Amino acid sequence: MMQDYLSELYSKLSGQMKLGRERCEALMEGLAHPERAFRSVHVAGTNGKGSVVAVTAALLQSAGLRVGRFTSPHLVHFNERIRVNDVPIGDEAVQDFLEKKRALLEKTEASFFEVCTALAFDHFREQQVDVAVVETGLGGRLDATSVLHPEVTVITSVGWDHMEILGKSLPEIAGEKAGIIKEGVPLITCEQEEGVLEVFRRCSDRIEVVSSAAMFGDITLTPEGMHILIRDYGRHFRFPLVGRFQLANLGMALKAARHILKRPPEWREIDTAFRELQWKGRFERIGRNPERIYDVAHNPDGVRVFCETLREVYPQQLRYAVLGILKDKQPEKVLEILKKSVEHIWLCPLPSHRSLEMDELHKLAAGAPGISVAASISEACDAAADAAGKQGLLAVLGSHYIAEELYRWNRERFKGKSKE
Repeated sequence: MMQDYLSELYSKLSGQMKLGRERCEALMEGLAHPERAFRSVHVAGTNGKGSVVAVTAALLQSAGLRVGRFTSPHLVHFNERIRVNDVPIGDEAVQDFLEKKRALLEKTEASFFEVCTALAFDHFREQQVDVAVVETGLGGRLDATSVLHPEVTVITSVGWDHMEILGKSLPEIAGEKAGIIKEGVPLITCEQEEGVLEVFRRCSDRIEVVSSAAMFGDITLTPEGMHILIRDYGRHFRFPLVGRFQLANLGMALKAARHILKRPPEWREIDTAFRELQWKGRFERIGRNPERIYDVAHNPDGVRVFCETLREVYPQQLRYAVLGILKDKQPEKVLEILKKSVEHIWLCPLPSHRSLEMDELHKLAAGAPGISVAASISEACDAAADAAGKQGLLAVLGSHYIAEELYRWNRERFKGKSKE
């Protein structure tokens, strides 16, 4: 029943998001305001939101708090979106909510994401979490999660994405992201374009801009993570996420945790959080021989920093890529960036109504050396793995929608040798 109803609900969207807070506010009213039952950290931005949520939640959990976590989209299972102390919500809890609240959901004409938001907040109240770390779905100003009144707000790097909805310039996009800022609530952000920071300063008089260079030093990247010095502690830590761009996300997470705890996290809490942190699909090493990396990077800024990390971590290997990207994610720009860092790219369609069709993929590849088209993710991965051999590297990127088929392909092709 659960999967049937969620599929039915998602199909009603016809690929369109319903923006505006009115329906979610009506849902919260009908549910007796679960969003008021816990403290919260609210996270928006173009790239890095999920990483900030995952790291902040891990830090708070290691400090002894009961922590809810809401992210989207999921990689393989719907339940991944909603977690308490890193345990995904159970099918029974989802089904119970949908059965008992279906009349309210239909009365409010709630969208798929609004139902997810209501389910998450209701579950967090039911589970008596101390704090929830919540990622916006799109933008901020009109996002369903903006019914929260958080203790601290985080806005990660702002880049070019969803321009048809959020705006045609970075300050315009920043203005939509800044819609989650509430009066009197501190804002944490990272170093970025001055026009973006000007927008944030107009919206908040309690803004803190995190400087990665000031917070961290002695950085070494490996396929398993980064070894870093956190200056305030005078200690080295192994951080399990890979990429220098993750340092800004880590810095914002440390600052957010400090606001919630009313103190800096202790070094032992940081060490525990890092050892237990898992965040799949972010420069995730899913196997060796050949080295196999999966990343959900899906827009020009995300792919650019992915490529920088790829070159730094694997400077010697011949690199091959599989790219599955939605048609609204500037695929031409993404290809232009990616092809400078790899020997060959295989394009493939995705299991989404927003996927590029085969004829569109062939047009992208036409006349471009080093770009081929495959009929599926598995076919593309087979071709790329064959080209890489045991000594090369296979990078698969472009979307969350790749994950399920990629993990299945990885298990089957390498017969249990993967890390998935």
